[in-house]
Amino acid sequence: MKPTLMLIGLGGLAEVILELLAREESLGRIIVASRNVERGIARCNLARLSAMAQGYSPKINFAPLDLNNAEAVAETVRQESPNLILSCATMQTWWLPDMLPPPQSALINSAGFGVWLPVHLTLTLKLMEALRQADYSGLTLTAPFPDVVNCILGKLNLAPTCGIGNIDEIVPKVRLLAAQRLEVPLEAVRVFLVAHHALEPAAFGTPKVFGEAVGETPPYFLRIEYGGQDVTQTVRADELLFAPYPLPSGPPTHFLTAGSTIRLIRALFSDQGALLHAPAPNGLPGGYPVIAGKSGVQPAPIEGLSLAEAIAINQQSHRFDGIERIEADDGAAVFCPDAVEVLRKALGYNCHRLPPAEAEARATELMARFREYAGQYGVNLENV
Repeated sequence: MKPTLMLIGLGGLAEVILELLAREESLGRIIVASRNVERGIARCNLARLSAMAQGYSPKINFAPLDLNNAEAVAETVRQESPNLILSCATMQTWWLPDMLPPPQSALINSAGFGVWLPVHLTLTLKLMEALRQADYSGLTLTAPFPDVVNCILGKLNLAPTCGIGNIDEIVPKVRLLAAQRLEVPLEAVRVFLVAHHALEPAAFGTPKVFGEAVGETPPYFLRIEYGGQDVTQTVRADELLFAPYPLPSGPPTHFLTAGSTIRLIRALFSDQGALLHAPAPNGLPGGYPVIAGKSGVQPAPIEGLSLAEAIAINQQSHRFDGIERIEADDGAAVFCPDAVEVLRKALGYNCHRLPPAEAEARATELMARFREYAGQYGVNLENV
């Protein structure tokens, strides 16, 4: 029997993922779950007909779902019995600061992505609590800021299987450039990268730094192999990692994240599994090479680097996203002082430490203050 996948949330990224899922013949049912019934049904209808126009016949159904109602979520999961849940649900899309005029956008972005943690943590935390209530034993993938969100959830024994995107968006670029430099087929090149979400802007030529991190690059580990041999030095791997490779900003990059996600899903449903990259496997911070298969996702062995060393690299990288540390006892995030100060001055929002239980209240406050700030510069975000 073909597996059932539940897609939770239906924002810009999820819409792209849904279109690709509708063309995956290895899947059985696709259940799309979100709060907006009218929009959800319309998107399901579009994905179904679009796939049929290309000769596919997906089984796509819509299920109303509100992550604020844990009992209803648990009941829906029990009824639908998905083999895999993929959640893209967040309280605010990640690219909204880019809608501000350039000076204000640069100011807000200078705080680092981590200051938006509460808007990305809140719904994923609610989902994982509901899945525990449902006694769900399947696989769970999450999209919102997994390098940090899933690490926090791991401290609460609520870690998803892993995140999607981020590190696996860097690897194809490095692999392609290495194959070109070696003048060999792409499939003969393997990349082993340990890196945090914070490295991605630098890898694509758009570094966002703040405070004490100015002029620095997040730590990482990179090994490139050709035919099983280490060619890291031969291809000058660090040059490839930071080689200019312009991408469009904002929603168009969802296609890159979605493509990475589909490959991960294929591996999770395959008998052989695959060596891939993914963020936050089983709640670890940052991203790693992983072995993905039916039993889940595990960090892959890396020649020349222990797992403890890989974890340390990613823990050190949190500050490049504006997060000083994640506390081991309760999963609270402590933000870098410079990041806190940017939002305090610009928005009047002052949060030095975020315990998971306070995420929703902080998210609500941050979103309201940000929308008010945007309105001062003629940007209406209420319907975005």
